[in-house]
Amino acid sequence: MDLSDANNQFAINALKEIGASNVGQNVVIAPLSIITALSMVFLGARGNTAAQMSKTLRFSDNKKVRSSSTNLLRELVENEDDYVLLNVNKLFGEKTFQFLPTFLEDTKNLYDAGLEQLDFLSDPETSRKHINDWITQQTRGKIQRFLPDQSISTTTKLIIANTLYFAANWTKPFNEMKTSKAPFTRLSNEKVMVDMMQITSYFKVKCIKNTGIKVLELPYGVKQDYAMVLIVPDNNSGLKQVKAMSAEEVNKLMDNSEMKMMNVLVHLPKFRIEKSFSMKSILSSLGISDAFSQTKADFSGMTKQSDMFVSEVYHQTVLELNEKGTEAASSTASVMSVRSFPGEQVKCDRPFYFFIKHMKSNCIILCGILNDP
Repeated sequence: MDLSDANNQFAINALKEIGASNVGQNVVIAPLSIITALSMVFLGARGNTAAQMSKTLRFSDNKKVRSSSTNLLRELVENEDDYVLLNVNKLFGEKTFQFLPTFLEDTKNLYDAGLEQLDFLSDPETSRKHINDWITQQTRGKIQRFLPDQSISTTTKLIIANTLYFAANWTKPFNEMKTSKAPFTRLSNEKVMVDMMQITSYFKVKCIKNTGIKVLELPYGVKQDYAMVLIVPDNNSGLKQVKAMSAEEVNKLMDNSEMKMMNVLVHLPKFRIEKSFSMKSILSSLGISDAFSQTKADFSGMTKQSDMFVSEVYHQTVLELNEKGTEAASSTASVMSVRSFPGEQVKCDRPFYFFIKHMKSNCIILCGILNDP
């Protein structure tokens, strides 16, 4: 399994796990950011620690992970003049630990993100502020105060920091004049008024028979390298069906080879989600537990010191969606089209799933659940 497929499997499994423990709340994660950081850790894992990571992340071996990572990360930014993709990953370790030169070379050469050694033992608070300042700088100020108070202690050995920022304009922007207040039905069936965008144009869409589920693809940019795929159930029963699907079934649902280009009336709420997660319990639930154990962790490919373990994995994602695009930094020219009566309607007025994908590699870079705009 290549890194893109492994990333997508992990993305859907992690989203389901997080969604189950955050019922009714908005969720957004950047699986590519998480899996890239964990790929670096995997380079130093051995024994059962490596076996657990390999099984959960669908990694076959280090050699394939290395080549696949390099190729995919290069492919994702081939046309970066059409969008902004900031994939920030870095390892911060206690300075008294001696890391193997091969591990440091691999993380630098393969991911352009080496390990920085800090004084967690004597000054954990200064170390925390230093990491937060670095994250803020790397994300152009979009993500601040990444690590919460007391998240680093004198016993901390390793922190994996990973953030992702994505900005792109829609290929077909929504007209701001058509945005108006409209009802959105929460899981509880309570209705709230939200800013609902509207557009009628040709998009790829799929209607799943006898389920009330529709799948819509909204492309970004002139070259359409990325797209947001919406899985929209028209009732709570349809949402439960999606939740019960396997990762393979969700991937098949998003397969655009089965979609039809149709003239569609789209209703989509504006929203902004900023979410921080401690990934430790989530990764443990998915099968990675030894890496976090002081007695079981085996990172002998990273250091000769036997007491090395991962103390925490923090993850934060910011996502804003409006008429121009997703976390749009600039406007684009309107796309003119001939007006005609829409043949289909996709109304996102209930909780729905969203996925931002790189179309060539099929890699999911962002995904989430909107329960409350």
